[in-house]
This record gives sequence, structure tokens and C-alpha cells, in this order.
Amino acid sequence: MTTAKEQLWQSLQQTNCVNVDTPMPKDPFMSPWYLALLEGGAGWIAAMFLLGFVGSFMALVVTESIAPGVLTIGSVFVLLGLFFDRQSTRQQVFMSQLALVLGLCGLLCIGWGLWEVLDYHNRLAWFISFGALLSIHSLFINNRLSVLLNGIGIGGCITGILYQWQWMNLLPLVMLVLAIILCLSLERFGAYYGRICYLCYGLICWTLMTQGVLILGVSQVDFFNDAISELSIWAWLLPWFVSVFASVVIVKSIFNKRQASLRTPAGYAAMVGVLFIGFLAIPLSGLSSAVLFLLLGLQLHNRVFTSLALVSIPLFICAYYYSLTVSLLEKSLLLMALGVVLLFARWGVNRYLSRSTRLITQEAL
Repeated sequence: MTTAKEQLWQSLQQTNCVNVDTPMPKDPFMSPWYLALLEGGAGWIAAMFLLGFVGSFMALVVTESIAPGVLTIGSVFVLLGLFFDRQSTRQQVFMSQLALVLGLCGLLCIGWGLWEVLDYHNRLAWFISFGALLSIHSLFINNRLSVLLNGIGIGGCITGILYQWQWMNLLPLVMLVLAIILCLSLERFGAYYGRICYLCYGLICWTLMTQGVLILGVSQVDFFNDAISELSIWAWLLPWFVSVFASVVIVKSIFNKRQASLRTPAGYAAMVGVLFIGFLAIPLSGLSSAVLFLLLGLQLHNRVFTSLALVSIPLFICAYYYSLTVSLLEKSLLLMALGVVLLFARWGVNRYLSRSTRLITQEAL
């Protein structure tokens, strides 16, 4: 790591991006992990005590309408969280965690206050207003965990809006298209790259969870039970088609980026593998989306996308295997076919990579 940093600093000096006489900056001092853990825990405890104190005070003072007081407290907490977040640095774990908890508590208080103001009836307005609040909060907060949680909350608000509009059939498709658009547009956001990246992580998590809901079926899910029972076959087929089509396009983009031709055994194998896995993923909802995010992670060199896909693939397979709506014979045939495809993929990748390594070694010699 040190050699890579020295090479980077030398390249910056050669391109006159930095002063030649300026020495390479040293790494900032980082606290040991156990001190960081204690400071973070202290921040959470301090914020919880503050929240409990304010809640007790409001319960004693306010006797009639609690909505204005809750909205005021929530706004103050959010502003305090933004202030502490701006003041904190990488070494100030206590301040960053205190800002995180204050922001989360403030957002929950504002959501509660909006629910009280809307008198528990206008749920559509609540989902729209709270989703807009989370989006605005994500643009100003620096804490990446807070942005990730905001992304999951925005996905939940989008689900609520589609539920109120009775468009639950379009939920998997809408979440998948939104996640793809944001992932492919990351490089265009400039200064907001970090925030939008973690916002993508949250939306991808929610997208994969919606695919998991389709696998589990109605009997095992109580949330939105009536809406899930009315889902048509298009709720499965549309996101599947988009995932397979986008996967083929991304494979082509990966080969073009590496200046490799698709008219080679490796290119044909990649296309056939993506299409065959997509064919197997028709009854196994979510597998094609996980493969798509795996390819997106490889294209964007993003380990989080790849990790989310690798974690979700066995979860989808397990959920499908233990589903009570599918016969054991169908499960066995599908999982056997998937295993055969993965074995052939491993054989092809090992053969191709070993051949490439031999060629590079011969050229170096």
C-alpha cells in the first residue's frame, strides 16, 4: 500500500498537480478499534438519553396536540445532527455517531409528527413527504451509514406510494430500473458521488428484498398481504426480462472495455451463461437481478455491489428451496441445472484465466 501511494504521489509531481518540493503527506492518526467502538457506543448512549429526556419533557408539558411539539423536536434534532456531522472528522467517532443517532431520531420524530398532522388517513401524502425529506437529508449529511439507511427508507416510501396507487405489480420493475439508472449514472454526480453511491446501496438492498418477497409468497409475508396476493405474472416476468437484457448489455460493455471480442470462446461462453442463468431464474425470482448487480459490480469495480449480489444469491436459492408452493421435483431439477452451469462456468474461467496467465508470462520472458 505504501509503494502504491508513493507511486501515485510521484505521478502527481510529474504532472505538476502538486509542488515538487512538497513531501508526501502522512496518513492521519487513527484511534485503535476498541477506542473507536467505545466512542461510538458512548455517542449512541448520549443520543438515546437526550431523546428520552426530551420525550419525557414533552409528555409532561404537552397534553392536547402533540404534533407541533414532535415536529419541532424532530427538526431541532435533524439540524443538530447536521451540525455535529459537519464538525466531526474521521478521528472524532463520538461526534459522528452522535450526529448519526440525532439525525435518525429527528427523522423518526418528524415522521411521527407528519403522521399526526395528516390524522392517520392520508397515507399517500405521508409517503411522498417523508420520502422527499429523506432525499433532501441525504444531500446534506456526510455520514455514509445515514445515507444508506435513507436509501432503504426511500425504497420503503416508493413501495408505499405504489401500494396506495394499487400499482404493486410494478414494484419490482420500478425498483430495479431505478437502481440500474442510479448505478450507471454514478460518475456523473461529481461532488455527490459518495452520497449517491451509498444511496444506491440502500436502493439495491430494498430491490433485492422485494425480489425475496416474491419468492416467499403470500402465506409467509404479512406486510402488504392483500396486494401481494393480487400480483400477476408480469410482476415476475417484467423485472426478469429487464435483468437479462441489462446483463447482456453489461457483458458486452465489459468485453468492449477490456478490448476483447465477443466472437471468441470466452465471449460466447459468457453470453450463453448469462442467458442460461436467466432462463433458470424464471421461477427463481431474484436470481437474475442478483446476477445483474454482480456484473454491475465487476464493470464499475465496486466491491459492495459484488458483495450484495454474492450474499443475496444463496439467500434466494435457500428461500426457493424451502418454499412450500413449489414441488420437490421442480426444486431438484432447477438446482441441479444451476449447479451444472456453475461448474461449467468455473471450468471455463479457470481454463481461460490460466491460458491468459501463460501468455502474459511468455511475453514477459
